[in-house]
Amino acid sequence: MKKQILDYNKISNLFLFPQQENYVSNVKDVQLYLNKTLPNVGDLLQPFTDVISSVTKYELEDLYLRTFEVQSITTLDIGYVIFGDDYKRGELLVNLNKEHQNYGIDCGNELADNLSNVLKLINVIEDSELLDDLINKIVVPALTKMIEGFGDKQLLAKEKVYIKHHKTLLDKHQSFTIYKHALFALYKALNHDFNIIIQEQPQRSGGFLSSIKQEIQLES
Repeated sequence: MKKQILDYNKISNLFLFPQQENYVSNVKDVQLYLNKTLPNVGDLLQPFTDVISSVTKYELEDLYLRTFEVQSITTLDIGYVIFGDDYKRGELLVNLNKEHQNYGIDCGNELADNLSNVLKLINVIEDSELLDDLINKIVVPALTKMIEGFGDKQLLAKEKVYIKHHKTLLDKHQSFTIYKHALFALYKALNHDFNIIIQEQPQRSGGFLSSIKQEIQLES
């Protein structure tokens, strides 16, 4: 019998673009769900829910865009987080597309490797070995890199490049990094359900963070 795990289809709502009217209510629903089923993870998510519930719709969309798209800290396309421009990301997308089609999952306007779409697979994949690989070789390594992107050194590095090219500073408001709480809560939830095994992360070619490192090295 398949092990009982958290509802990751529900949790995936945290990482959708907050354009739909019910986004905030969905986040609150996830918060209540985790408070009841896994209180320690609910505690980790609470700062995210508090901010999301207190900002305007415009501010909410701005937080999302500046975290994951415009002046982004990271991206929700986890294949890109892991592999960058490497052909391996293309292979991953092909395989994920097959799984989504197999289980009738609509990826909407996002790619198959978008975190919100990948999470929808967790509760439906029947092959336990495939699920273990998905969690430990794809989702967890990506989450680790994404969370690291919120570190002080990474933010300062990004700011240095933006000052040079765009004459802008990253918003110092605490809410700008609020998504790290949602990502960390997800990491802890996965660790609870799957006893995460830290594995060597694949080499990443190209991508935003590597371009920042190259610019800083050139300027040194």
